[in-house]
Amino acid sequence: MRRAWGVWQFLFDFDGTILDTTDLILKSFAHTFETGLGESISREELLVHFGRPLAEQFRIMRPALSDAEIERLVAIYREHNEITHDELVSIVPGADAGLRRLKALGFPLGIVTSKRLNMTEQGLKGAGLFDLFDVIVHMDSTPNHKPHPEPVQHALKIMGGAPERAAYVGDSPYDMAAGRAAGVRTLGLIYNTFSEPVLREAGADVIAHDWEQVVETLLGWAKSNQ
Repeated sequence: MRRAWGVWQFLFDFDGTILDTTDLILKSFAHTFETGLGESISREELLVHFGRPLAEQFRIMRPALSDAEIERLVAIYREHNEITHDELVSIVPGADAGLRRLKALGFPLGIVTSKRLNMTEQGLKGAGLFDLFDVIVHMDSTPNHKPHPEPVQHALKIMGGAPERAAYVGDSPYDMAAGRAAGVRTLGLIYNTFSEPVLREAGADVIAHDWEQVVETLLGWAKSNQ
């Protein structure tokens, strides 16, 4: 299929942008802290760190823990997360239709996530969206993770894209910071985690409140920079 409007590439975060995994993540963390540490943890403390790799989140929230203790918590989290995944996730409203529209117009699509590859693929296949993506950059794809620009840069390298004709869509400040540092357009989606001021401060060029706005913004950028 001919690529629409030249060589624009569209990249997307996964959790909270394509699939609503917030309930799954919160419950997995709550289970892990209760089971692994005998502690309870608030939604507010957890949300601050959404978008970072799992071990990094534990290390930030409990810096006194040893590497071995963090590995143990990660194992507890992953076991709970995998068992309850399919019953607790859903598609972010409009994401499926929006992605299919962009793909039908010929735009190359990629995912840049801090999630493991197997769980990303499981979520995409369950939602019927796996075949829409040309590349998946995941937790093990690069040494550095968001908010570092390397994951976004790596996706563009694989796709043969240039920053000036690319955009990254995400729902966390780490997405916006990574995209801004990589030199691509950044689109912050307000869903159920971070607020507009937080996303703008992190580097969002535009804020969207639903997927219809996401698609129209991306098409507007592509049409204005052919």
